[in-house]
Amino acid sequence: MRFLGDGNDGAVWESDRQTAIKSLERRDSYIRERDAYLRLQERSIVEIQGFAIPILVDFDDTKQIVEMTVVFPPCILDFAKAYVDQSPDFSAEVIRDWREETAELFDADWDKVESLLDELECIFYFDAKPGNIRFSA
Repeated sequence: MRFLGDGNDGAVWESDRQTAIKSLERRDSYIRERDAYLRLQERSIVEIQGFAIPILVDFDDTKQIVEMTVVFPPCILDFAKAYVDQSPDFSAEVIRDWREETAELFDADWDKVESLLDELECIFYFDAKPGNIRFSA
């Protein structure tokens, strides 16, 4: 398997089946990621506004591993900090600060990112950064 990258929540490898295998370190991150992909699968959502979203292939609750299709930009990745069907229990101030910081990260593309996040509907996505929402390769 070829190493694709890592972050705060885990590491990702490309399998010989041309899928991505993500191993998550923390149980809560794994559950959020798994549940977000299950909800996207349930609603047959594979792209939003032209941004590809990986499709869940398999998961293992014991090993805390999620297998998904490999996607290319434009795309949305990494749902380990997403909340399904409920917003996180953050204060209004924390949400405001997050929005301001995220808007700065995306600068002129913030309106597009904000529209993508709104269209996710039942998934509250709180890891919007250029490495996870990619406009081009």
